Amino acid sequence: MINYFKTQTLYILKVATALAPCFISMYLLFWLGKHEVWLPETPHRDKITIIIVAMGLALSFIIYSYFDKHKK
Repeated sequence: MINYFKTQTLYILKVATALAPCFISMYLLFWLGKHEVWLPETPHRDKITIIIVAMGLALSFIIYSYFDKHKK
């Protein structure tokens, strides 16, 4: 029974770690808009947004792939 909880806890921690870059990038976009660091008139805002989201998703994919490859 303890082994089951340990396995489930490790799985949840790995998934949370893998999703952290995605959530951080989304929060960064929220923070930039909330504190008016950039406005809708900011030049190249759409390109920067795509880059931030793509980096978050790519890092999440790399971390999850690492965990999946080292699963035994």
